[in-house]
Amino acid sequence: METEVVTTLQPTTQVHGKRTRTLPIVATVLLAALAVSAGLFAVHSASATTITPGNLPSWNPNVNCQATLATVHQVIGNHFNSSTQGALESGGPFGVLNTTDESSLHPPCTAPNVNGTMAPTFVEIHGISLTANSIVEDGAVGGKCGTKYLSTNGGGPYPSGQTFCNAYGVFQDTTEYTGNCETLDNPNPKICIRRTVCNNSTFDSLNPTQKIDVQGFVAWHPPSSSGHGYSSWELHPLTAWRLSNGTTPDISMVSNPPSLSVQQGSSSTSTITLQSLDNFSGTVALASGPSPVIENTTTTSLNPTSVSLAPGGSATSTLTVKTSQTTSPGSYKVSVKAMSGSIVRILTLSLIVTSPPPDFNISASPTAMTAAVGSSGTATITLSSLYSFAGTVNLSGTIAPSDTTASLSLVKPTVSFSPASVALGANGTGSSTMTVSSSLLTTPGTYTVTVTGTSGTMSHSTTVTVTVSLL
Repeated sequence: METEVVTTLQPTTQVHGKRTRTLPIVATVLLAALAVSAGLFAVHSASATTITPGNLPSWNPNVNCQATLATVHQVIGNHFNSSTQGALESGGPFGVLNTTDESSLHPPCTAPNVNGTMAPTFVEIHGISLTANSIVEDGAVGGKCGTKYLSTNGGGPYPSGQTFCNAYGVFQDTTEYTGNCETLDNPNPKICIRRTVCNNSTFDSLNPTQKIDVQGFVAWHPPSSSGHGYSSWELHPLTAWRLSNGTTPDISMVSNPPSLSVQQGSSSTSTITLQSLDNFSGTVALASGPSPVIENTTTTSLNPTSVSLAPGGSATSTLTVKTSQTTSPGSYKVSVKAMSGSIVRILTLSLIVTSPPPDFNISASPTAMTAAVGSSGTATITLSSLYSFAGTVNLSGTIAPSDTTASLSLVKPTVSFSPASVALGANGTGSSTMTVSSSLLTTPGTYTVTVTGTSGTMSHSTTVTVTVSLL
């Protein structure tokens, strides 16, 4: 039985990469690994239990799932295919990613397992190490490098034209049996927090005496999968790894949701969760800000602006992002910074600013007037196109006494508009003169004129207060 751990730590929010390796090395290692695993699986009982949802924080701030602590054997189960010398899909109880999810920037935290039951997909495995006499092969030597994202994630180039290379190693879990797993490392320091090792220089220097811990999403590959001549359970993508037995207190941050979509002139929120790592204890100050290009039209705030963490504990703060009507539509970033002593952690959220549907605004000036019995007063009704609205707005008015207990026999003033329809161009303005007329029979008093502009299914109103006085 063979378990693969495929890491995909790509630039920015990229968390997936192609599984690539040097075939002569893999062929030699896998034959040995499968031969060893075949005899060992016969002595383990099947894993058919229900998996409890995880409660461990993600080490990677771009992953908003909580991990379930597991062992290699708990992930892959005990079912062995003697004909292919590989794994059987029926062996594992965890939720299984499909091939589309493996390429996603945000794999689901739960998915159906082999029995069709929704189960956690995100796991944390401790204490695996390189097999005896093996080393990490640097991907740059084998040509396992890339300069752009997968097509499923846009296919664009990595930031600043950088090239990222995988590194390959064969690992085992000696706490249960001498089985093996593979791991590939594609470094991206920007995506990792301090306690998570994500660079080839460190990964390449690992030796069989060192143990590492990993986090990633469970996936299944049958022998028919591209690049496979065997079946395998994988962590694909692997989101982060670290040296085992970390002792430096630290904090991690995740956001839910990890990205925000906000219309111009609106706001949205995300919950920021901070987690104590390695017995961190103390007060964490929080700050936030949008991309510099929109900092004059977009505000961010956190509530509260500081949290206290006990060892192993967690706390939350609500991030609010508010855009103005002048914020240009587009894709931006919002950063949240956590600070405690020498520890500084930065979490980046995606912000998508969109334009609301085309609309218009209506206003009146003045909003109050006085007219003597038998005379009239005027106000200017201004209409403004919003978000490229273009069309004709029809005006109408209703008059009601401000005193709702007034006699029903009163004579109200009348209202008219010139023009009664106003044509607006995209982002343009127009106006109409509203005239409120009273006759000698009009009942003196205060009235409310409701002016309504209508265009298709859209309708907006404004009010003007009119006082009719005696001569």
